[in-house]
Amino acid sequence: TKIAPVKPAASATEDNRPDPGVPEENARRRLRSMMRPAGESAAVNLFLGQPTYLKLRETALTGNLAFFQTALADALDIDFATARSITEQSGYAALLAALKALDLSEDRAFLIAVAVHPGEFPHPQAIRLFLDRYRLLHREAALDKVRAWKAETLSRAIRGNAIETGRHASNSDDKAAGRKAS
Repeated sequence: TKIAPVKPAASATEDNRPDPGVPEENARRRLRSMMRPAGESAAVNLFLGQPTYLKLRETALTGNLAFFQTALADALDIDFATARSITEQSGYAALLAALKALDLSEDRAFLIAVAVHPGEFPHPQAIRLFLDRYRLLHREAALDKVRAWKAETLSRAIRGNAIETGRHASNSDDKAAGRKAS
């Protein structure tokens, strides 16, 4: 694998910043090329029968967050809204807990995290911090966090169902008010 040469630092008067999102997309493209097996056919469905990690990795590397959120929701057995809130937070702490709950190795968790939050890892110290946090996070604590997400989802569903049921109750006073005795 070749790594692009480092460009000399630009002077303070020059403003040669890349467009927003370009560095992230370049990082995703490099990561995808490193992870592809040789001779991969484009016609093959990558998601049939694959383990959880491969689905998460491949969807994270597409650059389409909705695909990854769907795969994460499936892997953790949570709803899409919760998966979206995990990935759309400003930091990666919730994603760290989700990946630890899935019992992924440090390198696999990092690959997914950098694909989802590329701006969080601008230098080696940020990578070290991620790995330290991941290593120190107990799996039981991560599983507790996932259980809390599931409980919150269930609570929202019950509250939503209660509101729906309340509006259409068969023994509602509203229905009886429209009837007249003959």
